[in-house]
Amino acid sequence: MDKVIIVEDDRIIRRSLSRAPWKEHGFILAGEAADGESALELIEREQPHVVVSDISMPFMNGLDMARVIKETSPHTKVIFLTGYEDFKYAQEAVQLKAFDYLLKPVKIDDLIEKVKKAAAECNQEMTNERRFVESLPLLQQRFLRKLANQDGATIVDIEKELADLDVQLEGPFYNVLLINVNEEEKAQVTETISEMPSNGSGYLLNGEMNEMVLLLSLDTDDGEREKKLAVDILEQLKAQLENSVTITIGRTYRNLFEISTSFVESRLAMDMKHIMGTSRVYSIDDTIPCTMQNVNILNELNEEFNTQIRLESPLKVKETLEKLCEAITDNKNIPLSEIKLLALKYSTSLYYQIKKWKKGEEESLSMTVLFDHILQLESLHEMSKTLQGLVDEWSDSMDKEKNLNHNSLVDNAMAYMNENFHDLTLTQQKVADKVFVSAPYLSNLFKLEKGLNFGDYLLELRITKAMELLRDQNAKVYKVAESVGYSNPQYFGVCFKKYTGHTPGEYRKSVLA
Repeated sequence: MDKVIIVEDDRIIRRSLSRAPWKEHGFILAGEAADGESALELIEREQPHVVVSDISMPFMNGLDMARVIKETSPHTKVIFLTGYEDFKYAQEAVQLKAFDYLLKPVKIDDLIEKVKKAAAECNQEMTNERRFVESLPLLQQRFLRKLANQDGATIVDIEKELADLDVQLEGPFYNVLLINVNEEEKAQVTETISEMPSNGSGYLLNGEMNEMVLLLSLDTDDGEREKKLAVDILEQLKAQLENSVTITIGRTYRNLFEISTSFVESRLAMDMKHIMGTSRVYSIDDTIPCTMQNVNILNELNEEFNTQIRLESPLKVKETLEKLCEAITDNKNIPLSEIKLLALKYSTSLYYQIKKWKKGEEESLSMTVLFDHILQLESLHEMSKTLQGLVDEWSDSMDKEKNLNHNSLVDNAMAYMNENFHDLTLTQQKVADKVFVSAPYLSNLFKLEKGLNFGDYLLELRITKAMELLRDQNAKVYKVAESVGYSNPQYFGVCFKKYTGHTPGEYRKSVLA
């Protein structure tokens, strides 16, 4: 039977309400109290479905009591009793999401009807929550399959799925740990991790057979926090579980939609446990025996790729991919697994560029099919062909959209900057005048559409051009500075180092070495 509690400081009214035929209507009178403070102790012990309470009471009034109930017993429904002199509190009662309120003197039949409706709503909420908890493992597995397949979900889709699972990842960096554990010991893993001190935001989800997934939200991308957390978890589980536990770590990413890439990386790393060994922690990078030369090549090309994606230059992206293939062919030491990971990462960026420019058109290729295709490829030539095809599709989509829209204002501004970056007098005001808008408006629109401000884009554009020119060992630094819009070589050097981390001379030496 459903429980009801009466809270009323007037003894006569309280007795009258308590003598209502509660049992006949399917209720147990679980107790009564004369003020909010004593009522809260009773509510905590009995967990009633409905609380019938006066508003104006000594020690703790009904509104203050309802605030506590809302936090500690969210399903419990509160029905307020109020006199005309207290009616001003009705609005506050509504804000507290009180189920209902009745004016005194109260008719018992009216009160019982209100209590019945309140109890029914309470029971429905508890049923819904119970069903959600029971279905949570299946919902988590479904979400993780989508994450692994990258089936075309946008960042909005991912955020909605996470919200449905009551998962909040604030970032700005994201990583995924994969825990390989005996299926029967998953409950112990959940309990152990929940009791560990938190150094950030982490959410444990139930994955496939013998798999648990820890989604991490981090404030740095140095790789140390996730590794330390994984080691701490492993040490705790080793002491408590009979079977071995292996934990793998994907790479850390800034964009939320790339959490799926980190997840795929963790799974790829876990697939190597027969080589890497069990009962240990290792990352996807630990599975790749790259030389320092390989790392430098990949880092340089990866940064170049990201830059050209931000600049939305398909032609330059294509050139970068060609240079990547040449470097891998010449080096011959970069393993296929690393090439596949790069292809997965690059295909993700290209896929979202295509999706952005197609704007609602039917997709020619889903992310699920694309990822499956790349993972099955066994040669550099095949992967290059796939990525070049994505670049072509992106380029075609951009051209089509730009022709339809007669070029957006920001695109026109960028085109002007691309043609005149060498102009020593190029300013935001000058560009704004060329596209017939105010400088502040152009600045806001630039930030909204491109995700970076005007000055940062111009700096990136000029320094990227300067990096190309510095590859010519005969080019003088001051001439390069003038060629990209800097009249002062010293200031050019400051800007160059700010962007690249190196002086122009240091950069040239590293390129020509």
